[in-house]
Amino acid sequence: MFIYMSKKIAIPKQSSVSCLSWNHSSGYIAVGGDDGMLKVLKLESGGGGNLSMNLSLEGHTGQVCLAVWNEVFQKLTTSDEHGVIIVWMLYKGSWYEEMINNRNKSTVTGMAWGSDGQKICIAYEDGAVIVGSVDGSRVWGKDIKGTGLKAVQWSPDNSSLLFALANGELHLYDDQGNFVMPVASNNVAESTEIVCLKWFSGKAPANRPILAICYKNGILLFMKSCTEEDSIMLETNMTVIGSEWNHNGSVLAVAGQTQEQTNVVQFFSAYGEYLRTLRVPGGSMRALSWEQRSLRLAIAVDSFIYFANVKPDHKYAFYGSTLAFVSGTETVTFWDTVTHQSWINHIPGVIDMDGVDEYCIISTMSMLLISNQQGIQCDGKAVSTPFLYVAINSKAIAVAATKESFLIWKFSTPSRLRISEQLYGVDGAPIASGEVSLHDDTICALACSDALAAVGRDSGTILLFSLANFKKTNIININTKPYKLGINCNSSKLFAIDTAGTLVLCGVEGGAGGVAGGGAARRDVWGARWAADNAALLAAAEKARVYVLRGDEPTEPLPANGYLCCFKELEITTALLDEITDKCAAQHIVRTEVKSLRDTRQLIDKVGLKEAEDFIKDNPHPQLWLLLAEAALKNFESESALETAEAAFVRRNDYVGIRFVARLNALHSNALKKAEILAYFKDFDGAEQIYHNEDRRDLAIALRKRLGHWFRVVELLKSSVTATDAQIKEAYTNIADYYIDRQNWTGAIEYYNLSNNVEGLRKCYMALEDSESLAKLITTSAKSTKEPASKHHIEQRIDNNQEPSIHAIMQLRESGRIAQAAALAYQLAELEASCAASPWKIKKLYILAGHLYQNSAESGRSGEAWRRARAQQWAAGAARAARGGARPDAALRAAARLRAAIPLLHPTQHKQALCTIAAISLQVRSFDLCSKALIKLEALDADTFENIAIEIFTRCKPKDAKGNIVECPQCQSGIPEWATDCEGCGAEFPGCVVSGRPLLTPHSMWTCSRCDSHAQHHELVLRHSCPLCHSPLT
Repeated sequence: MFIYMSKKIAIPKQSSVSCLSWNHSSGYIAVGGDDGMLKVLKLESGGGGNLSMNLSLEGHTGQVCLAVWNEVFQKLTTSDEHGVIIVWMLYKGSWYEEMINNRNKSTVTGMAWGSDGQKICIAYEDGAVIVGSVDGSRVWGKDIKGTGLKAVQWSPDNSSLLFALANGELHLYDDQGNFVMPVASNNVAESTEIVCLKWFSGKAPANRPILAICYKNGILLFMKSCTEEDSIMLETNMTVIGSEWNHNGSVLAVAGQTQEQTNVVQFFSAYGEYLRTLRVPGGSMRALSWEQRSLRLAIAVDSFIYFANVKPDHKYAFYGSTLAFVSGTETVTFWDTVTHQSWINHIPGVIDMDGVDEYCIISTMSMLLISNQQGIQCDGKAVSTPFLYVAINSKAIAVAATKESFLIWKFSTPSRLRISEQLYGVDGAPIASGEVSLHDDTICALACSDALAAVGRDSGTILLFSLANFKKTNIININTKPYKLGINCNSSKLFAIDTAGTLVLCGVEGGAGGVAGGGAARRDVWGARWAADNAALLAAAEKARVYVLRGDEPTEPLPANGYLCCFKELEITTALLDEITDKCAAQHIVRTEVKSLRDTRQLIDKVGLKEAEDFIKDNPHPQLWLLLAEAALKNFESESALETAEAAFVRRNDYVGIRFVARLNALHSNALKKAEILAYFKDFDGAEQIYHNEDRRDLAIALRKRLGHWFRVVELLKSSVTATDAQIKEAYTNIADYYIDRQNWTGAIEYYNLSNNVEGLRKCYMALEDSESLAKLITTSAKSTKEPASKHHIEQRIDNNQEPSIHAIMQLRESGRIAQAAALAYQLAELEASCAASPWKIKKLYILAGHLYQNSAESGRSGEAWRRARAQQWAAGAARAARGGARPDAALRAAARLRAAIPLLHPTQHKQALCTIAAISLQVRSFDLCSKALIKLEALDADTFENIAIEIFTRCKPKDAKGNIVECPQCQSGIPEWATDCEGCGAEFPGCVVSGRPLLTPHSMWTCSRCDSHAQHHELVLRHSCPLCHSPLT
């Protein structure tokens, strides 16, 4: 949690405030002070600091010492130094005295209403106790012999009363005033004065302490019940003034003065863990009180009321478009922030959670859970010791830590079923699960990126580990206990926020040198998040503002009260988790644009595209280039607008955008250009209207088909005079498929009937278990398709059942059935390829099939055989180069051609082909090509190739060695001389079938008239036939 001072209210006439009580149900604040001063205040809703109610209550003459609320019946009970007790009630906007009691013997030291609001217990300094009902009648009274009373509290079930005596003893009585037992005080010295008792009356886990006993000398006791012997004792090192539980009993705020006479409020968890300290200005601090949901804390100092804002540590994760957060004591809500669908899962005991891309990890008391964006559990791991901190990266690696150890876990995904994990000690040494030992310098923070894991320890030491080889890479010391850690997108920097709210930026390679001298970048920071697409940008939440830091230079602050979720495309997404009480709504997600994005938008709107382009060149970012490109498209009719759009798409490496602008330039009608642009901006109705106006109904139909709007396609086809039956049937079939996806079988049957789709009808009738309709359908379809089988069909069926062999192929060719012989040759080639035969043999069979197809009536089917023959030739050539003897450049060309031809190889050949590519590229130091091959090999066999890849790329970066560069004829960018395509413009180049060199210009290459193979002219000087199909050269 984080807390900071936000507002100060002065009490008129400088009356010192002595008591303070905040009504949790209605928001009223009772303020009592000197000379009978009693006020009821109320702050404006929405977190503002202005008062909506400020009423003075007249009735007391002395200092008002106590004020307690009956929140069930909305009554206020106050007592002053003369022992006068007044019960106040609200009627028509004013407060009136309902009852007055004056015992005239002693002052009141404690008052407490039961949790049901039916009874009040009043304890006097002289030991007298009075229990009264809400209607003012006396229930019972008693005198407790001894040194007098200091405080009283009801038990949560209103069955017991706990009294604190002036000598430090604790006595427990039942609700009728009968003594039950003394309460053990855990060896606290006798006669130690008790300042206050706080017994939380709300719902709490059974194993969590709910009773807090505060001693004036700074000792705190946390107990689960009065009968518990082993309570938690803490030393606060201050003189305690008062304490209060927050709304759910998870945090205790303790106010006091240090030895230096400084006012402080210390915060502790219910288990006694120290959380944070708030320094309070002023002289004499008297009281404190929480707001309804513990988002603000009121503190009485002298004649002022200070308000502090509290940012609780919500357990949440934002990944993809899903916000997952703990919504109850045993539930986690997964909310899609785009569709606003939500799923609530029963997950008790959540400790921490984190998410990225598709998955989030949730740590509970007994499990580590991996969930997807719909909250469906994808993997899990039972744990014996709860993990307090978790982190996850986009490579499906999770890091979880206890105080003494941390776990690196590769969890299973649909693309990676193998699971691996390793446990490490607090110093980073690998250990077994039973070897965890205790340390003084424990783990207190955790973060990870795709490449690194950062583990923060109490001493301020941050250990960095590589997630590639799981080895320690660096140690950083920030000299203060880290509270939160984060690593940027390229793993070059990390931030650390300490418990005091100081943000420190550190370079990963060196020490804390990210900021000059390793100093603090910002103070009063409670959250931060790196930009997902820019390693230099960091969003830091400071009090009620967000600063965007580039290095250590902040931009102007942005107002934000939400929790940071995502920083991407110059837009900060925050979630108002404090305001989610029941259902998630759109207003709970706030997206804020950073200054550079807003400035660019203003320049485009008010100045022009040229000035905006100059500004973006000085402040480059892909999102700014996209904004410029879209603005240029909207003004496409202006001069050079499309050129500006194309240049912007090039700057952001947007190939789709570049192709879109090229398509616009090919259109000669401005109306059609406008329609395309409207479709780009998803104004499909406007685009369709323009197509209708231009009498291009065919383009409107094509647009709706691309979008899958088949109902609209049917409407357009019915109104078109050129529509064919095949087009209408296609639309009806797609509509039926739409209904099947939603399991609307009746609707699907209607449209399958219209399209005469027998297979679809069969599927629907089987799903509906309609046997009668299914039998009729089968009978009808059998009658309509039953025809005498011709001799040709019989022969073809016999041939299909024939075992493929060279002998059978020759028989078919000699009998004149050339097409069947070609099909059998193709089948034999596939069979040999499935058995991993020699590529040379497979190539020859494909060439035979190609020649046979070329000489048959089915000559159009020869193209596939020629393409597969070329692929086998590249495979054979690359295998020969891998065995040695070939020049490095020739071997690399063969490997590149083989990589491009892999889709044409049989699946059983893929692994061997990728191994050949990896071997060649490793020999010639082309590590980028080697990396691409090993990535695919890891997907096929991770056990074998993952360690090989780690061993190679921990030594070498995935970059190719320098070689010969040629110029792309399309975009004039430089490409390696062995490349098969241009990475800049995507142009593909055919390869010389002899040497494998890319053929960049059509006039410099020869093309075979039979198999369409290409070659350089000088490679054919000594040849008389095609290098692939061996047809004579013409």
